[in-house]
Amino acid sequence: MQHTLIAHGLYSAHLRPLYDDLLADPEAGAAFHRLAKRAANEGFDLRAASAFRDYDRQAHIVNEKWLGHRAVGNDAGDILQREALSDSQWLEAILRFSALPGTSRHHWGTDMDIWDAAAVGDGYRLSLTAAEYGSGGVFEEVTQWLDARMAADDAEGFFKPYDRDRGGIAPEPWHISFRPVAEQYANRVSLEWLMPLWSGSPDAQGTVHQPLAMLSVLAPVAATVLARYVYSD
Repeated sequence: MQHTLIAHGLYSAHLRPLYDDLLADPEAGAAFHRLAKRAANEGFDLRAASAFRDYDRQAHIVNEKWLGHRAVGNDAGDILQREALSDSQWLEAILRFSALPGTSRHHWGTDMDIWDAAAVGDGYRLSLTAAEYGSGGVFEEVTQWLDARMAADDAEGFFKPYDRDRGGIAPEPWHISFRPVAEQYANRVSLEWLMPLWSGSPDAQGTVHQPLAMLSVLAPVAATVLARYVYSD
């Protein structure tokens, strides 16, 4: 039961501080610090911008996007206008960059969004965009170093689950995952758990969560959405 709760972002008692206010799985956190130490030897200051994110936080983010209270962009970085898209198109635009609550890899405490503090000055506003990590971007060098380590299976167990476009979630060169622990949760996400959560019914612990504002649009295509954006990874 605990593993299923973790998989859906409903349990965090096992997590430990990564640093600052970020939480991570203990094994993943220890591996990240080892990776950061190795990066420091190469002149990088590898840091995590985010780590664990629970179900409620993800639900808040997705609902704000659906209601137009938070910006939604496309692959080119352009901000989309809600009135220009149908409901199904708006849902696809959101899911391109934001996981549905209960399906995010950040629920597990095994995944982090990383950046190189040595490559930018104080006060730099991190945007987590492809331009930052690609050719000519401020984080190009740390990306190349990390990708080389991963290609050699020499990155302390980390890999990039969104290393390329599989037709669902957009590539995220900043997103790394600690495979030895993450693989315990990847196949536990299920519609049997998600539909009651999305509708606002109490979870297995009796906690009621914010219902999804887009549920009427999502529910008829939920199985297809999971196949495209969750299970395809």
